[in-house]
This record gives sequence, C-alpha cells and structure tokens, in this order.
Amino acid sequence: MAHLLDRADPPDAVFCYSDLVALGAIHTLVSRGLRVPEDVAVIGYDDIEDGAYSNPTVTTISPDKEMIATSAVERLLLRISSPTPPPALEIRAPHKLIVRESTAGKG
Repeated sequence: MAHLLDRADPPDAVFCYSDLVALGAIHTLVSRGLRVPEDVAVIGYDDIEDGAYSNPTVTTISPDKEMIATSAVERLLLRISSPTPPPALEIRAPHKLIVRESTAGKG
C-alpha cells in the first residue's frame, strides 16, 4: 500500500487478495492520514472474522469455504486412489460480496 501511495497517481480504491492484506492496507492508509473509504476504498477477499470487527469494517468477497474444502478433499482422495493422475479440472466456488464500511462508509 505504501508503494501505491508513493506513486504520482495513487489509487482511490484497492482490491486486496486477502482480508488480512486489506487490514494492512487500511492501517497504512490511516497512518498516512487518509480516510477509508472517503479517500481510498478497500476491499479484501476471503471473509475472515477480523474484517467484520475492524475499524472500518472490511468489504470482502466471501467464497464458499465448505465447497472449496470438500472439492479439495475429493480431488486429493481421487488422486491417492488412482494409478494415474486425474485430468485437470477447473472448479469455481460460489461467492458473495459483503459490503462493509471500507467501501460504503459508515451507515
């Protein structure tokens, strides 16, 4: 986040690959005197519990973690039981957007 803020054209929004990174981005923004989301909006991914209790709370993409875990275990068991590797497979997990203060502001 610090690197992005030091650019000549700093962003007005960032999408972080995890909520933990989003929390770090928010910390950096606030330490630089910027307001979230008024100056920079922040969104994360993975819907960790800490994001719902931070200040501001973190907008996140919430994947279906149970489906991801089930699919991973099924593929692993298939790999273990098969004499040849199973073909590659693209699996898309359902997800939902959870809008919180880091993009929508305080209601």
